[in-house]
Amino acid sequence: MSAASRSSTAPLAAPPPFGRPPPSPLGSVSLLFCTAYFLLIAFLVSCSAAGSSLLVHKYSTRVVKTKYGALRGVMIHIHPPVEAFLGVPYATPPVGSLRYMPPVTPSIWKNTRLADRFGAVCPQRPPDIGNRSEALLEFPRGRLLYLEKLLPLLTNQSEDCLYLNIYVPRTASGEEEPKKLPCLVYVHGESYEWNSGNPYDGTVLASSGRVIVVTINFRLGVLGFLKTGTKGSAQGNFGLMDLVAGLHWLRENLPAFGGDPERVTLMGHGTGAALVNFIAVSPVAKELLHRVILLSGSGLSPWALQRDPLWVKRTVAKYTGCHGDLYEDDLAPCLRLKPLNFLLNVKVDTPRFLPGFAPFIDGTILVNPTSPPPTASSSTIATSAGYELADFPDRNLLFGLTSTESYLDLNAQDLEFGLNETKRDRILRTYVRNSYYFHLNEIFSTLKNEYTDWERPSQNPLSVRDATLDVLSDGHTVAPLVRVGYLHSLGKGKTFFLHFQHHAGERDTPMRGGSVRGEDLPYILGLPLIGGGPFFPHNYSHSDIVVSKTLIQYISNFITKGDPNGDAIPNAPTTENKPVTQDDNNIPSLPYWDT
Repeated sequence: MSAASRSSTAPLAAPPPFGRPPPSPLGSVSLLFCTAYFLLIAFLVSCSAAGSSLLVHKYSTRVVKTKYGALRGVMIHIHPPVEAFLGVPYATPPVGSLRYMPPVTPSIWKNTRLADRFGAVCPQRPPDIGNRSEALLEFPRGRLLYLEKLLPLLTNQSEDCLYLNIYVPRTASGEEEPKKLPCLVYVHGESYEWNSGNPYDGTVLASSGRVIVVTINFRLGVLGFLKTGTKGSAQGNFGLMDLVAGLHWLRENLPAFGGDPERVTLMGHGTGAALVNFIAVSPVAKELLHRVILLSGSGLSPWALQRDPLWVKRTVAKYTGCHGDLYEDDLAPCLRLKPLNFLLNVKVDTPRFLPGFAPFIDGTILVNPTSPPPTASSSTIATSAGYELADFPDRNLLFGLTSTESYLDLNAQDLEFGLNETKRDRILRTYVRNSYYFHLNEIFSTLKNEYTDWERPSQNPLSVRDATLDVLSDGHTVAPLVRVGYLHSLGKGKTFFLHFQHHAGERDTPMRGGSVRGEDLPYILGLPLIGGGPFFPHNYSHSDIVVSKTLIQYISNFITKGDPNGDAIPNAPTTENKPVTQDDNNIPSLPYWDT
């Protein structure tokens, strides 16, 4: 691991609040760069990984008494062992009259509840990959293989879906159980419209990191992120409300599992990272989380927020026949009468690179600043666009990126054979038109100029492809996330940056070296230590195991004490608000789009 920081000049003109800011300079931020080469030199650790992800289960001998009833989980025989509580209800099922309503606390149950199986997945329409040839026109080949493994895990769907999965590390027989374990809550990504927390097994991370790991299901798509209420109403961000309700449940009940409600870290990936970012700055969640991990996403990304929720409401009203005044009428009473499958078939045709059903500023969960920020003399962060999404100064932040965040934006043919300049220009014009408000021609020309290698006598299709991937990565993920990190570093909380560059052993991605979006997740979850998972790769190498062990150590250190550095791993020196530099040809330059 190596550390460095960069500095630069002013960013592009400020967008509206919660707008689409381009990247900015990175200030005093600790940077953690994860490269397999360095890891193999630094750590010659012995690995006793199980050869299979099929771990033996049996019912736990203890009963955990929550405020809503008693639970008995299952013991997972890994070393150290883990006690899993699957399908734990954190809210009343949002069905019938509770559809399109904020979550309600769960009912109390009398008998001991067996928490031995996952709850249902929230209703959704995952990507259609039935026709493989057509799917390859939309997805990369590696992405299609991934979806073929993941989507079968999302078939058990029901509106009764508000459940947690809790993985609690235990000690070997006869040893004293730890008290007040820190907790990590993982918010899944992929999309605001599909996926679930169920597939992300927290067993190995809980066992190796000695932290409680929680995954959560929350409402998605037309049921979770549709503005149903009037223009000034907060009705609609039900998915975000579900996440807040889950955090409330954990604050009440973590002590019963041996957890510490004062050490809760919220981690999200992709769209999940944007949701975590929104919750971190929400006035309704100030006491519910204490540290933040954002992976491959933030609330500043162009795809993170629906900026015209009334347009989405109009589209749904037209499709469902729930007509009325767009500004004054509530769609919810009419939509509650519609069959579920009918609602799931509603399609919102959104511009490329922008969301359809997505969180929106509602004045309650997501508050649009109504007064100007403090003056520069009272707050360093105040003069910077995007400050409102870094406004959690009392919490430490770890944010992470992979080498190529835009891997999913090109299809199999484009990745394999490259792009000609005409197609590149068409993609970039579409991105700029849909992501920015002003000076579109100037932005397009600048991006094209800055991301073209003019030293080459001619641009071959693969170099054009790589440059296009860089533009899209930097624009919709890297630069916004770096900006959140930079702005956060100006406050009181510590800020750490993880750059995952390790090239996974099993991959069907005809690209340059480094990692692609999502490849860090199995390493953080520790899947190489048990031979893989149901939808992640299986043929992990010794170096993969070393990388995974190190990442688990970094993540668990951050969850436990707010700093990823610690014993047995190289420290990334903190800058204490003083920039540091380090010469290292292996450290890639970070993107700064300046005018």
